[in-house]
Amino acid sequence: MNSEGPRGVTDRRMVRLRKFSTGGDVVGVCCSGAAGATDHRCGVMLTDMNPLTDSIFAHGLFLKRASLFRLGYSRRQIASAVATGAVLRVRKGWYTVPSTPLMAIEAFCIGGRLTGLSAFKTYGLWTPDTAKLHVTVPHDARALRRPCDMNTRLGLIDREHCAITWTDDRTARAADTPWRTSIIDALVHILTHEGRIAAIICLDAALNAAQHGRPGIDEHDLDTIFARAPRAVQGWRAEVDGRAGAGGETEFRLLTAAAGIPFVPQPFVDGVGYLDGQIGPHTFVEIDGKEWHDNPRAREIDTHRDAVVVRQHGTVIRVTYQMYRTHWSLTLAALLCAIEDDWKLDAPSQFPPFPWRPKKPRKPRRERSRRHRKQPAESSKLIDEAEQARH
Repeated sequence: MNSEGPRGVTDRRMVRLRKFSTGGDVVGVCCSGAAGATDHRCGVMLTDMNPLTDSIFAHGLFLKRASLFRLGYSRRQIASAVATGAVLRVRKGWYTVPSTPLMAIEAFCIGGRLTGLSAFKTYGLWTPDTAKLHVTVPHDARALRRPCDMNTRLGLIDREHCAITWTDDRTARAADTPWRTSIIDALVHILTHEGRIAAIICLDAALNAAQHGRPGIDEHDLDTIFARAPRAVQGWRAEVDGRAGAGGETEFRLLTAAAGIPFVPQPFVDGVGYLDGQIGPHTFVEIDGKEWHDNPRAREIDTHRDAVVVRQHGTVIRVTYQMYRTHWSLTLAALLCAIEDDWKLDAPSQFPPFPWRPKKPRKPRRERSRRHRKQPAESSKLIDEAEQARH
């Protein structure tokens, strides 16, 4: 066996898996040298640091053996660090630290960099779920390896887990980081390979993050991204809006727009703060996710905020991700009834002005056709629920 350590990363069982969530876990390169510190630009935390791991950490999580030699480390020091698990050998002549995100290690073992949704998530941005590891390699790349074994060539079975594109730029690899593409490159990849809703969610998230001082994009970057994107997706540009605080809000906005319901993101109400959306002069929508709204303290805050809105003759409709994704017919019926009632309300309002007024609010199609043909049991149940909620 090689004195420097094991033949493959997974043989060591030293990779600390990190839980990723669409809520925005931050993963990346921390340039701070303090043990246990987390850089908010990236968020990888390294514990039990020593000079060697500190050097790898500070140089982008992956460092060549030749670079370690130039920094003054000997072969014995490197081999000892690998033997104790303080350092991992992920590819011939390349080393990283155990706290490096697993998917970054897998991409590096393959011989490429994270891109698309996989890279986008590592910047701490709200990202749609993906079952695949998205990796980009140079167009002339050779000898790609399995993500879990640097000594075995990439096989067909690995393609079920990995989505590989041959578009990486070697110059960019040297200028950026050796394990992930930039946010702009990741978004170009997403526009090229993902669907409309997923792409707009990511663009919204990146715009919103930059507005709050986090890694993201601005309007100039948006121009650059669409200039590089396929012609077929150019129409999506008009649907991008960086005000949404979470991807679920963007998804809901796109669904309501498709149903003909205007949705104004993040309206500000005195005494309440920002709400997720406004669909009428006095009607607001809150889209509740488990991360924040699923505990007693959060529910108490939500109840108080709702009461302040109602005190001003307003209405708050609360919708969970699960509800609008699995019971959209019921959700749409509730929204339309609330809008209809809102326009009948003649009450003073201090709410943000709402510019759209439908001539006649649309009724759910299934409700109109109920008299003429028998509805499936599930559809009838949803309509009954909507009617009961209205009365």
